[in-house]
Amino acid sequence: MTSGGASEQLAQAAEILVPLAEEATVRIHGAEAGNPLLGSGFFVAPNWVLTCAHVARAEGEVTLVGAPRKEVRVGFRDELLAGVVEWAQPSGPAAAGIPGQGQGRGAGPGGYGAWPGEDRGPGAWAAPDLALIRLVDPLEHPCVWLTERTAKGYTTNPVAYFGWLPLGGVPMAYNGRCVISGQLGVGGGGLLRLSNDDEMPQGLSGGPVVDLVRGEVIGVLQARRAERDGGLAVSIQQLRQLPAGENAADDLYHRVMTAHDLYHADHHRFLLDRDFYGWTEAHSEIGAAAGRALTPGRRTALLGLLAQLPPPAGARALGDLVTEVRGGAGQGFAVAPRAWRDGLGLLYDLRRGSELEAVLRYAVLAASAERVQPAQESDERAVWEWAQATAADQGLSMLFRNSLIGERMARLRARGADAQSPGPGPRTRGEAQLEIIPRGWEPDRFDWRVTVSPESGEVDCVHEDFRGTSVADLPALLAAPLAEAFRRCDEPGYVAALQLAVPGSLMAFAADTWRLDPDGSRLGAIRPVVVRRTDPPQDADPGVAEERLSRWHTLHRRPPSAEVLDCGDSQEEPLPEDAELRARPREMLPVLCRSGAAAPEALHRLLRCGYSVALWRREPIEPERVCSDLHRGVPRLVHGARTAAGLPAGLAALRAAVADGVPEAFWSGGLALLYDDPTRPLPGTDELLETP
Repeated sequence: MTSGGASEQLAQAAEILVPLAEEATVRIHGAEAGNPLLGSGFFVAPNWVLTCAHVARAEGEVTLVGAPRKEVRVGFRDELLAGVVEWAQPSGPAAAGIPGQGQGRGAGPGGYGAWPGEDRGPGAWAAPDLALIRLVDPLEHPCVWLTERTAKGYTTNPVAYFGWLPLGGVPMAYNGRCVISGQLGVGGGGLLRLSNDDEMPQGLSGGPVVDLVRGEVIGVLQARRAERDGGLAVSIQQLRQLPAGENAADDLYHRVMTAHDLYHADHHRFLLDRDFYGWTEAHSEIGAAAGRALTPGRRTALLGLLAQLPPPAGARALGDLVTEVRGGAGQGFAVAPRAWRDGLGLLYDLRRGSELEAVLRYAVLAASAERVQPAQESDERAVWEWAQATAADQGLSMLFRNSLIGERMARLRARGADAQSPGPGPRTRGEAQLEIIPRGWEPDRFDWRVTVSPESGEVDCVHEDFRGTSVADLPALLAAPLAEAFRRCDEPGYVAALQLAVPGSLMAFAADTWRLDPDGSRLGAIRPVVVRRTDPPQDADPGVAEERLSRWHTLHRRPPSAEVLDCGDSQEEPLPEDAELRARPREMLPVLCRSGAAAPEALHRLLRCGYSVALWRREPIEPERVCSDLHRGVPRLVHGARTAAGLPAGLAALRAAVADGVPEAFWSGGLALLYDDPTRPLPGTDELLETP
């Protein structure tokens, strides 16, 4: 394929890229007894696996929309993980879908179909022949780098392909080498023809195809050439055939591509000072950005910033924006671009003009575009600041830099973005309380009391038990009292929150994970569950009560500003001193990311400094874990809540999403909300004790 220095350079690139791709390549197994190997796949985003439709559907049909969806097992390292096929297209073999194709030998589970135009059989599947599998439970794992380039930019670069094959009944990892010998479909966006330089054994279907020069996945192995070496791969651009949703939350393509780009941006940004080697670092080492406008680091950062913007208003709007930047329309695209990353990929290797100036202008236009869904101002500003800094660092002319400023301001004025008005203040409604009381002489047993506070403010005790109950028995014993409390408080269109009242030592008490009905959902997924503290700090300043009231009212009248206090760049940091905490703006909503076992003491300090609302992780996380998902997710939660009054319901929605296995919500697992209303003291806390 190459010779001399180029051959040595290619060998070095393979040495760097192969381990990264192999680590992210998985096995696809059936869900029934024996878990037969169906084929291969690979992680494209946290908890998302891409494979071929004929692999995902090897054992039967999959419902494309709604339940039930097909279950599979994903083999990763030594584990078999539960997975659900969220999307697969087409629904079955489609030899008849391509004119002139005859009938012949099928591919069989885990194998390949035949090559169109050669020996295509009834087992052959038409493009896109792709499927997305969602892991049911969250998992830390590596992800590949998916190209954002258009398929028209692919060359005859050497590629490596990966997968698993059955060897003596035992799955064995496999990788091979070949080149792209051609493309099928308009604009080359359908299928990639792979040369016969290497064998493609049965079982590799669904594995990644990696461009060894660019260092990115450009295709998914689909078929081998019948009776001969060589085969086909589905272009990554075919993923754009995923059905569009009405909003970003419903649009699977946007969800997966967003998660992909944020994964790489987070790991590159937050693990620079640690022993981490990822795709961005590999791109630098193999010289993948040679002669390009952006260094690998800048490209990774930009894709991560664009991913935090709401998606374009539509494929046509994105196409118009790219045309404006390019100075002309692109031609011959097999599948229209849908995401900001797709538009960026259309700006590479321009025939005229500066690629860097085009990329910077595109970033500015994307950050100031008209939107169906509003963006957070901070996300738009981050893209703008990146563009400014890059233009300055690269020594672009002041004339061009001023033109960026002028164009951005003109678009923002035209868009007429109004500041979001604060929501209404909290309405006094019925509330249910569960107080958990530890028994000092029996550390594993607890007393409890269920009460309700109707709108009148009077407190009614529903039920209490002071005989000592184990944690394991609490859900069953509390099911009936809590159900009664909720009946007294719920209204049409309003689900009452449960206030969990505990002392500081029990702040990690996970009542939101209980199932009051053995066959039902977790409590926190069907109604808001917030935490209150029954032993308020006694060492607070005399004016702390007034400060708590002031901060409480401010957070319920204005949009809160979330601030992580104990973590920076995925590194644990000490909480600010008390004087500094008291001086923070009253709109500030404190967030604890890495306090872990010290969270009760940290919350104690927040309470004594006048804070009644805070978000924190209930369980500690590993020191090496990247936590940017929480740093990014909490501001979105707070933004969506509008004021502190919307936080309990917002957190309940996240918990419901986690219970449904939505990967984008996994960051919120174990997130808890301190919501200690100073205007409505807990029952009994304001009563004077009398001598017997």
